[in-house]
Amino acid sequence: MAISLLGLSLAACGQRQQSDNSANDFAQRVGTGKVVDSSTDAPGVNSAVKASPPATGDVFQPEKLGDISHVKFGPRAGGCTFSVDGKEMLVAAGPQDRNLPGKATVRVGGKLLLLDAPPGGYQAVKNGTTFSGEGISVAMMPTAKGKGTMTITNTAGQTKAIAGDYVCS
Repeated sequence: MAISLLGLSLAACGQRQQSDNSANDFAQRVGTGKVVDSSTDAPGVNSAVKASPPATGDVFQPEKLGDISHVKFGPRAGGCTFSVDGKEMLVAAGPQDRNLPGKATVRVGGKLLLLDAPPGGYQAVKNGTTFSGEGISVAMMPTAKGKGTMTITNTAGQTKAIAGDYVCS
């Protein structure tokens, strides 16, 4: 009898745990109210894409990055983060080999975009470089210790500069 009660208790806990870890429950806990599409966020899948920003997005209004754990930056010796008022807007990384390019990601219109830099490795990412993708380029330039400017350029050649924190490690 005690064994069967233990079994029922474990089964009930298992059922509760499954419902608490549903995509809807997770979305509510993190405050998005949206269900996460697990097909794009599965381990090993690059959640950032090399594509044009969505038509509904404004390249001059980059959004908070959010979860970038599945973005593939390739081999890297270090990385840098650009943020404004604690809101991460760009993460970049580069390999040790200066003959290889760095990569960065930004979120525009709800989509993570993967951007490429010219060869220069991590040193170029840290010292300032331009990351380019379809319909957008982002120039990062350190201005003082821990500070920097992100200059966004769209396909029409219009630019917007944003000052913030640029921290590399």
